[in-house]
Amino acid sequence: MAVHPIDYRYGSEEMKKVWDEENRLQKMLEVEGAIAKAQGELGIIPKEAAMEICRKASTKYVKLDRVKEIEREIKHDVMAMVKALAEVCEGNAGEYVHFGVTSNDIVDTAQSLQFRETVDILLRKLEKLKDELLKKAEEHKYTVCVGRTHGQHAIPTTYGMRFALWASE
Repeated sequence: MAVHPIDYRYGSEEMKKVWDEENRLQKMLEVEGAIAKAQGELGIIPKEAAMEICRKASTKYVKLDRVKEIEREIKHDVMAMVKALAEVCEGNAGEYVHFGVTSNDIVDTAQSLQFRETVDILLRKLEKLKDELLKKAEEHKYTVCVGRTHGQHAIPTTYGMRFALWASE
């Protein structure tokens, strides 16, 4: 659900995908799976239940439409995801989904995973920008322009130097 134009109107398709509902759900499921795995290894929940939760903690099994359907009924996004995950787990594994966990544990950690994806995209794009600036610096190393200091004209410099400085920043 979009709450601001930046949610749906602006941004690359790659970035929009990081922040769409499907990926948000996937990240929340990954967090639930990681918690269940750790709890299984520590003996907090049965290992078999932990393994089943890990197997099913994916949008391959937990469908966004089902989560939304449950959310309309119970009015809680995280608990809707928990219930949908529990439904697809076999045996009694569903009883151990979200065991001893708060909604904030899930939401904050899932958002951190989304932020990490975002940073990876930004770093890749910044590296590409830097490469382009360095190409321009080489291309314009002898193209003279007015230098500036304190908002006024100064001794001449080159566009190549400007591009190189921007690349270094």
